[in-house]
Amino acid sequence: MRTLLSPSVLRPFIYGNGTVIRGPLFVAAILAALAGIFWPTVRELVGLGTRSDGRLALVGLAFLAIVWSQRAELARLPVRPFWPGLFGLALLALVWLAGELAFVRFFTDAAVIAMIPMAVLAVLGARWVGAMAFPLGFLVLAIRFERPIVPTLANWTAEFTIMGLRAFGVPVVREGAYFAIPTGNWSVADACSGIDYLTSCLMLGVLFAWALFRSPRKRIIFVAGALVIGIAGNWLRAFLTVMIAHLSENRLLRDDHSTFGWALYAVLLLIYCGIGWRFRDAERGGEPVPPAAPSGEEASARRSFAFAAAALAVLALAPLISTALTRNPSGRAIEIADIAPQRGWVRIAQPAVEWTPELSNPYRRRVQSFEKDDQRIDVLTGIFRGQSWDSKLVSVLNRLVDSDKPDWALSKRGVAATALAGQSLEVATAVIIGRGGRLLAWHWYWLDGMATTSGPRAKIMLLRARLRGEDDSSAWVAIYTEANGSPEAAASALEAFMREMGASLERALVVTTRAPA
Repeated sequence: MRTLLSPSVLRPFIYGNGTVIRGPLFVAAILAALAGIFWPTVRELVGLGTRSDGRLALVGLAFLAIVWSQRAELARLPVRPFWPGLFGLALLALVWLAGELAFVRFFTDAAVIAMIPMAVLAVLGARWVGAMAFPLGFLVLAIRFERPIVPTLANWTAEFTIMGLRAFGVPVVREGAYFAIPTGNWSVADACSGIDYLTSCLMLGVLFAWALFRSPRKRIIFVAGALVIGIAGNWLRAFLTVMIAHLSENRLLRDDHSTFGWALYAVLLLIYCGIGWRFRDAERGGEPVPPAAPSGEEASARRSFAFAAAALAVLALAPLISTALTRNPSGRAIEIADIAPQRGWVRIAQPAVEWTPELSNPYRRRVQSFEKDDQRIDVLTGIFRGQSWDSKLVSVLNRLVDSDKPDWALSKRGVAATALAGQSLEVATAVIIGRGGRLLAWHWYWLDGMATTSGPRAKIMLLRARLRGEDDSSAWVAIYTEANGSPEAAASALEAFMREMGASLERALVVTTRAPA
């Protein structure tokens, strides 16, 4: 008796012209297998986890729609598994594993997305990848690769907004991304960079260029124009938001202007796509569908299923290895050790300033305050232990200022050279403005007995510790002081603290993160 999954029953769906929808069915099976194996990553990609953007959901719908439109062509392609594709899947599984152990979302997302064309290559063959080149390439837009350019976009937006205000006669006093006009204070934070608008314009531009034009030159020009709208449109949005709020004496658009932004972009894109529609190329017609390969040259059903099983086995190893290497912290509780005052510094009960950095789910956090010669310094130590995606040392949610909170704004950022216990250290610096005052903050990471301000280096150190099965206890450290007078004086105060209290701070970090079991 033949079962429903026997090769003889499935053969018409794999070879020849058994069904016109076999291409979408194959792709759906690959997507379902990857989603089942890497569900935690896929859940975040589609917006069902901690992230709410759900970019893959939009890209995925477009991908499936394009594949469905190609079903007639895909139905006639031979299935010829390509065994080197299994090595590609193994490599991508290792990339995913590294990202999972070090909590690097870019690695896990990019690996899972890249597994889709690699699985098509391994199980179905190179001709399938060629036929699906555009939809498979379009999946790249589901990966969040744009974060490094966010500060630059935010700075451009601030420059244009202030330039526009001054051009219309509005007096502006600026300090970094923070500026004041007669009707109120504003700051252009990373959230105002317009990166979501830019990626939306890019996705829509790529889709329209592929659908409307046949000429590569026209496609490139159309996508480039969409990128210009994504960037310049955000400049216009920011300028109009501030100007309308100013002219209405903050009755309009002062607190919530996201709806206005998306409405403006909808109008801009509608106009742009309408222009593109007028210059569209004529649809190609009469192109014959490639004939199916002779049945004698087809791969056997047994070989196809063997390759699919091998691909599943290769991919399934990665989550199993990740689970085996995940080390739960011992039952002991740890507390943040005291920083012993020395060389004239004394501990004070009240914090020097009414502000602390924003940390996401630290294991422990503590602020210790010190004073010397009327100069007060606060030290924040945030401990991360038994790290997970929701509680990790290096995260965009661990930051000096939360842009969603209006009380404080990040004005300037940079780096400074200093020393910790005699060892040179480059720290991240920031000037923070709010509540009528100004602060100067220095920040760095501490893990495995070393200090660094580099997020990638901290991730590598964390990955090494987890591969060795070691404790991943680490610290997010910041020192800060008032900078209402000279910024140079505040920097000198922080430098003096590091020079005179650095050894004591390092001992406290060592005791905290390497406490005996």
